[in-house]
Amino acid sequence: MTLLETVVAAAMLTGVMTVCLQMLSVVAAQHRVIETQETAIREAANLMERLSVVPWDELTTENLQDTTLSEPASRRLTGAELIIDVTDSPITESSAPIDAKRITLSIRWKDRTGQFVRPVQLTAWRTRR
Repeated sequence: MTLLETVVAAAMLTGVMTVCLQMLSVVAAQHRVIETQETAIREAANLMERLSVVPWDELTTENLQDTTLSEPASRRLTGAELIIDVTDSPITESSAPIDAKRITLSIRWKDRTGQFVRPVQLTAWRTRR
């Protein structure tokens, strides 16, 4: 009887351990995805902050094409692509229009399967000082 109970307990333990290991694997994969997204969000915020000090006349899509991701972000974000778009968009809320530029920054990267994931995108408005 004791041997039978031991075999049943071992089988149950094996089943529970299998489920636990699968859950740990899923949780670890989700954790890696979240860390990667956090890296992209921080990098986008840092880049947008750097763009906020670029002189007004130099703030064009063509001039910003040489902007690159930081080395740590490039290592973390596999196959990352940075897209910066600057559009002149005057604001006409008051009686006199205000010169403004819309800056859109997008970072996309590939997941473990080689497919591009949903990009991180930030948009900011900059007015002439």
